[in-house]
Amino acid sequence: MSAQDDELYRRAATGDDASLDALLARYLPQLHAYVHARLSGDVRARESSLDVVQSVCRQLLAERGRFDFRGEEPFRAWLFTAALNKIRDKHRFHRGAVRDVRREEPDDGGFEAVLARNLLSPSQDAIGGETARAVKEALAALSEDHREVVTLARLVGLPHRVIGEVMGRSEQATRQLLGRALMQLALELRRRGVELG
Repeated sequence: MSAQDDELYRRAATGDDASLDALLARYLPQLHAYVHARLSGDVRARESSLDVVQSVCRQLLAERGRFDFRGEEPFRAWLFTAALNKIRDKHRFHRGAVRDVRREEPDDGGFEAVLARNLLSPSQDAIGGETARAVKEALAALSEDHREVVTLARLVGLPHRVIGEVMGRSEQATRQLLGRALMQLALELRRRGVELG
């Protein structure tokens, strides 16, 4: 972490709103991709992933006094754990409510572009939206644990030590889980005509 980043976290720790805003802005694309990947299709049809991201950010701003800003990894773990908790709340709420989903439109809010940047090679990214959509579908076809470890490792970019803390597993277990998840993702992509480099 650079001296400039150290200063940003130090100012955030003192309650500086602009510093916290800058930290949140830095992770918004990853946060949006994470939320979009974690929301199930039925809930995503009822609730915009961007609205969930905004709700997470509002919650974090309200709770900032309870967090110890010790650096980038703890901040990201805090941010994405808060997002996961918000997503679980949304699933409980929407699955408990009787709603007419025929009137609701899903919103990907640029999720496919973030997926392409984080999971594909530059040449595959250049192929465009079709490949990104295949990645989105393949990711959705994974088990919850596999989807979680791939999004935390590849979209969020957390180290295995932090992923282990978030998922309640050892660092070695998350490494093994990620390996299996990436193999499964490659199989799902192959079924959709996409080969990862």
